Amino acid sequence: MKYGIFHIFVLLAPLFNVVNAHYELIAPPSRGFEDSLEPNSPCGGFNNVNSSRITNFPISQGIVTANFYDGDGTILLYFAPDINSTFISVSVNLSKANAVIGSQGVIQSVFNLSTGNGAWYQCADIKVTSDTQSTSNTQSTKHQ
Repeated sequence: MKYGIFHIFVLLAPLFNVVNAHYELIAPPSRGFEDSLEPNSPCGGFNNVNSSRITNFPISQGIVTANFYDGDGTILLYFAPDINSTFISVSVNLSKANAVIGSQGVIQSVFNLSTGNGAWYQCADIKVTSDTQSTSNTQSTKHQ
C-alpha cells in the first residue's frame, strides 16, 4: 500500500501535542494551553480571565497539581486578585497573599527551567473558599 506525505502527516499529527508539551496545570485547571505561548509572562499567553474555568480553591489547604511532560526545573506558585495586580509568592496558603474568602483571584505557576533558558507560565482563575469547600481536586481538564 502506498502512503503519501499527507497520509504520514495525518497519522503523526496527534503525536505533536504530546511531544511538544511542557507542563500544564490540572487542578485548578489552566486558563488555556498553547505550547508556543507558554514562555510568555504572566500567564503563558492566556492573560484574560476564563470565566468558564473559575474553580473554587480553599484559602489555606489547597492542592495544585500539574502534568509535566518535559524539562527539569523548579515550580513556584503566586497569587493575585487580578492580572493587573502584583503576584505574591505563596506556598498554598492564600491568606498570606491577602486573599479573602469569597473573592476571585489568579494562581500563577512559573516553571523555572534548570538550564537557565527561561521559564514557562500557566495561570488558573479561582474563587477563594473556606477550607472545606474546595472543588479544585475534582474539576480537572486534560490537555488535548
